[in-house]
Amino acid sequence: MFRDTECAASGAEPTPAELRDLQARADALARDVIAMRERLSRQPGLPRGVRGALPGAVDDALAQAAQRIGGAAEKLARVRAAQGPGSCSAWWGLCPRCGPTLRTEDGRSWCTECGTGWGYDRSQGPCGEPATYLAMDAQGGTVVVCAAHGRHMQERLDGGLLLAIPLP
Repeated sequence: MFRDTECAASGAEPTPAELRDLQARADALARDVIAMRERLSRQPGLPRGVRGALPGAVDDALAQAAQRIGGAAEKLARVRAAQGPGSCSAWWGLCPRCGPTLRTEDGRSWCTECGTGWGYDRSQGPCGEPATYLAMDAQGGTVVVCAAHGRHMQERLDGGLLLAIPLP
């Protein structure tokens, strides 16, 4: 099932590669179901109920599952990439240029002010833009954020500080 059975059995977080492998297997299974349905349908000696025992909805459901698994792999890869050192760690999306002006529909986001678009839902998940500020709230909690999140937070940090991170 999984290439790294220790990883799968341990309950560790799945990797994008494991999800893509699962997607490929679901795609292959959908193709096998189509082939089997065609073979069954060409057997005149079988009762009609057997020849039609594999409706198209079966392979459609498998193809849809494969697509969703692929989407999960893409999202996981994007989250992991955005959590690298020096990246904004804010978990709400905004336009890097305009701020909190995003609209999201059908898994795609765009800025309602400048029109910039992204082929994924930017409103959920880590930002990932280069971090330029250290934000500290009144209780001393800190987070590194990008310029856009810093501008947005500056107006809301009641009793906190927003400190520019020196460039190397």
